Amino acid sequence: MKVAFLYNFAAYTEWPDRHGQDLNLCIYGDDPFGEHLQHLQQKKINGHEIIIRHTKNINDLSNCQMIFITRSVIGNLDDIIMLSHERPILTVADTPGTASQGIMLNMAVKEGKITFEANIITAKNSGLRLSSQLLRFASKVYQ
Repeated sequence: MKVAFLYNFAAYTEWPDRHGQDLNLCIYGDDPFGEHLQHLQQKKINGHEIIIRHTKNINDLSNCQMIFITRSVIGNLDDIIMLSHERPILTVADTPGTASQGIMLNMAVKEGKITFEANIITAKNSGLRLSSQLLRFASKVYQ
């Protein structure tokens, strides 16, 4: 289910100046999705093909439009936030407390359902616009 959320997060986000480019979705750290992530490979969002990239090197993240930060690298959260600060990179995690620290979208599982928090301050500072259609489903919005 989290893979479907990743797709919808991208679909309901507006990036500045995205003419004819692919959408690089980077998984930073150990991949928690396995084969389920391949369902997104080569799908399109607003005409942009999704390209899945896996990395454990923070220096590779500057070429990403969207980063999923896995729990295995959450200790690097401050560095990730600094790298993506004021750059149009959608940051997503599934670790408690990360939205309040500056991650744009943070997923959680409550009562068997996936919920998420949104930090629209960080998104706006990065030049991204999170759709109101997405935000209405957020369990908490930092603004």
